[in-house]
Amino acid sequence: MIYDTFKPRLSIIIKALNEERHIAACLDAAVPEAQALGGEVILVDSLSTDNTVAIARQYPIRIIQFEQIEDRGCGAAVQLGYQYARGDFIYVLDADMELQPGFIAHAIEYLEANKLVAGVGGLIIDTREITPDDKRRAEYYSSISDAVFVDHLGGGGLFRRDAIASVDYLANRWLKDCEEYDLGIRLISVGWQLVRLPLPAVKHTGHNESRMGMLRRLWRNERMRAHGILLRSALGRPWWWASVSYAWFVFAAPTLDLLAVLFSWLLASAGVEPYRAILTSVPLFWSLVFLVLWKKKRDLTDALFAIVAWHFYAVAAVSGFIKKATDPHQLISACEIK
Repeated sequence: MIYDTFKPRLSIIIKALNEERHIAACLDAAVPEAQALGGEVILVDSLSTDNTVAIARQYPIRIIQFEQIEDRGCGAAVQLGYQYARGDFIYVLDADMELQPGFIAHAIEYLEANKLVAGVGGLIIDTREITPDDKRRAEYYSSISDAVFVDHLGGGGLFRRDAIASVDYLANRWLKDCEEYDLGIRLISVGWQLVRLPLPAVKHTGHNESRMGMLRRLWRNERMRAHGILLRSALGRPWWWASVSYAWFVFAAPTLDLLAVLFSWLLASAGVEPYRAILTSVPLFWSLVFLVLWKKKRDLTDALFAIVAWHFYAVAAVSGFIKKATDPHQLISACEIK
């Protein structure tokens, strides 16, 4: 392709970090779809240390790479791809996903027929169901039998360029998670709609990890902090309460801990020694929470994991919320690998 003169109808943005096991399958599926629709494929590499780039260079695509390691993140990778994308339609994809033949063509037809819709997603077919999140996601997608309006397109989707232009940027570069929700609420706030179609869009491999392994990974790569950053960025905006509802679980542990302390205070006021009140009320309170979760989830391990995760997310959210806000419009330094 001669990129100086080629004006694509479609840009497929793929974000990757050390995806040598998946990148070939991802590109084998994405490149033919892009070529059939007069499009381009842009791989955004987050400074991989494996053979991701070497494998990708064998395909007729553009490869964009961060210049500074501290810039990389989920939101930044999507926004960096947008900086280079030239298509009228933009599809966002992870490197561990394989596009299903014909989905983008259907999505473009839907957008052209529905002028108020900014973005369209489809069904995500998970090849692994290990964590509770995996199972919930699989149940959600299996329940969709008709086009439904949604507030964000988790797992990527197809967007109109003019809709993105109306909200200034595709993804908040400072969000290492929640970037899809942030985009959704920004689009909806100016009158656009988002739709999920009952059509297979991608196969998703995901991580082969335990519940605690996932928790450790999200803590180490700072993705947990994104909920706090999201809430801070929503302060004073029309979507503040929607963001609070979306990130409800970061409030769960602090709220329940506060109720346990208040119960302790009531016991102390009734004459129970303060230390005995605390030693009695806090374990009792969380035992009741555990029993409620166990009944709801019907799985002892899932109930216990939810309580642990709530505390981790709460601490991380505070860290993200107090982080100094930075302008999401800032351009990201990058280079194109020829």
